[in-house]
Amino acid sequence: MEVVDNDITKLQDKAVMMKHIYILVGLVFAETILNFFLVYFSNFISQNVIRDIRERLYSKLIYFKTSFFDKTPIGQLVTRAVGDVETIATVYTDGFLMVFGDILRIVFVLIMMFNTNVHLSYITLAILPLMVVITRFFQKRLKKAFGDERNWTSTQNSFVQERLAGMSIIQVFNRQESEFKKFDDINITLKSALLRTVFIFSLFFPVVELISSLFIGFILFYGGYITISAGVVIAFIQYISMLIRPLRQIADRFNNIQRGIVGAERVLGLMDEENSMTNTGTVKKDHFAGKIEFQKVHFAYDEKQEVLKGIDFKVNPGETVAIVGATGAGKSTIISLITRLYDINSGNILIDDVDLKDYELYNLRSHIGVVLQDVFLFHGSIFENLAFGDDSITLEKIKAGAKEIEVDQFIEQLPGGYDYVVSERGSSISLGQRQLLSFLRAYLSDPKILILDEATSSIDHESEKLIQRATEKITKNRTSIIIAHRLSTIEKADKIIVMEHGKIVEEGKHLELLDRNGYYATLYKAQLRHEVELEEEKESK
Repeated sequence: MEVVDNDITKLQDKAVMMKHIYILVGLVFAETILNFFLVYFSNFISQNVIRDIRERLYSKLIYFKTSFFDKTPIGQLVTRAVGDVETIATVYTDGFLMVFGDILRIVFVLIMMFNTNVHLSYITLAILPLMVVITRFFQKRLKKAFGDERNWTSTQNSFVQERLAGMSIIQVFNRQESEFKKFDDINITLKSALLRTVFIFSLFFPVVELISSLFIGFILFYGGYITISAGVVIAFIQYISMLIRPLRQIADRFNNIQRGIVGAERVLGLMDEENSMTNTGTVKKDHFAGKIEFQKVHFAYDEKQEVLKGIDFKVNPGETVAIVGATGAGKSTIISLITRLYDINSGNILIDDVDLKDYELYNLRSHIGVVLQDVFLFHGSIFENLAFGDDSITLEKIKAGAKEIEVDQFIEQLPGGYDYVVSERGSSISLGQRQLLSFLRAYLSDPKILILDEATSSIDHESEKLIQRATEKITKNRTSIIIAHRLSTIEKADKIIVMEHGKIVEEGKHLELLDRNGYYATLYKAQLRHEVELEEEKESK
């Protein structure tokens, strides 16, 4: 190398040496500016892409069938929607743009090498295919290691989320130690998966350094064997170091890209799933009369056991119909079918003489109000939970509705009233209060068909009386279906459907069914005895 041989070793021609110093300083500044733009724009692109992926994934998830969520742990979905999406960011932040910058550095070094010594440059190029082979070797193993790591992370997230939701059960049954043991087993397996990834990473870089050192040693040996100036040898040692650095960075980036690809496969696999409820219906109505008819309906959640076995019944517009039966009889399933959370296996369900599947799905659901036994309130104010994203429901409308069904007093007694912030799932208020809010939420949507799924079970007597009075008010001029454990609450129903083991065994009014002295009468008398026993216990205390 002429500069090294003449300017540095002999300290001659300082002007030439200063010229090269200026060039070097300029290159350093140019590299700094290039690095800034590469880092900024790669992150800029990354955040925009990740935002788009999150939006597309969430918009897909919220339309998935209920059956998908029945069989998929929520923790796994959270890991994919958050953790795996974040790993995709590495494809951009430490990925293709940065690799492009590394390639530019390699090209620049190669140009300098060939300008210095063509023969040594060709020898040095032998390092490139070797690096490709080594990188490919490690990539295959890293992909599997990353996959195992993400799978066990999902398992751990699912476990923790489920146990936190059921912490009261764990504590009541004193199962802290056994649950911790389960967690520890998962944690140990996850640690092993992570350590395997770390091991492969840790092995990869020393191998790269070893190859670099071997080539430097070979250049020194070759330089001593043939007639090459000391400056050229020193320059090529520097060139090899300069060449290895971006090559190593590319290999490192490809490993990170591999992690991102594994995350992308998991996310895209979820996005490619066709789990949305079919919505090919075209019938849209501004008004429902409220007639409901089941015709020989069969349904099973899985292939093992049929839940509904040839169900036939009719609900006329404006009627209040109660469905009763023991646990597992199929009562709540009927509600899920009317709202098309599930599709039937055979038979027909008609609303106003139109098949359920012929309705546009969201138009159908807009005419149905539901109050479930397991009331779900989101973390937020009472107003936000009642309006539930509907801009047409104002605070004034909520207050008027609350007054009409007599739930305004308990809301106004809460700190902040309608601005009171409830905890996740509404755990900061009582079960009775949660059901009253759910009742009001359904009422505010002004549905033509109202479904009360076990709305009066497991609540205190005062809340039950409130719900009973509210029920009488909001079921007027509406088709209403009531499912309740307390048979005394449905005595005024226009019709009572009695179910057992997925079949309708009796149908009629309350007094008619008692006169028949059948299954309904047996249930009713047994429940009366139970209520009398409870009252006697209270009085004795």
